[in-house]
Amino acid sequence: MDQLILPMIQNEELKRAYMSVNREDFLPEKNARFAYDPEWIDKPIPLNDRVNMTALSLGIKMLDYLNLKRGERVLEVGTGSGYYTAIIAEVVGSENVTTVEVDPWVSNFASVRLSKYNIKVETTDGTIGFPKKAPYQRAIIWAAMPTMPCLVYEQLEREGILIVPIGTQKVQNLYRITKGDQARMERLETVIFMRAQGLCGFYD
Repeated sequence: MDQLILPMIQNEELKRAYMSVNREDFLPEKNARFAYDPEWIDKPIPLNDRVNMTALSLGIKMLDYLNLKRGERVLEVGTGSGYYTAIIAEVVGSENVTTVEVDPWVSNFASVRLSKYNIKVETTDGTIGFPKKAPYQRAIIWAAMPTMPCLVYEQLEREGILIVPIGTQKVQNLYRITKGDQARMERLETVIFMRAQGLCGFYD
């Protein structure tokens, strides 16, 4: 699997972080065998009957799009299993990561696995960001938003970067949004994510 993933990564620190975090530790025992199975590189792996871990190929690309650097403050909306949270922490430092998860079961699952990284999972509505620890230099949202997530965007510093899937259909567009006098929006690729639940998310 590593020979497939590492060539995809431009950020050298992200390569190191990817190699240092064991994906098996962030999956339920019954599905841990899929962690580094090449047949699952482009497939999400279930955590339970409602929630999946983002496919490895897509998750790593999304982190690479963030262009993470040591010391940057990062907001993550949708902790999921905590796997990508741990990778972010390996790059920027655990003290610089704020991660928010709306689903209590998922939050607890991730909290157990992130305890060794000294990362607290905030169980709350991430669609409104997490203003208590703002501003951030980077933000990533692991669920489809119906429109530009303005509250998260406002919590970024100038030239801060946000990676987010946006769209109301089954297939969404992944954007890199850079904060400036006007938001600079780059459409990166098409993706499929669960709909974000919360004040600025979906209600169905």
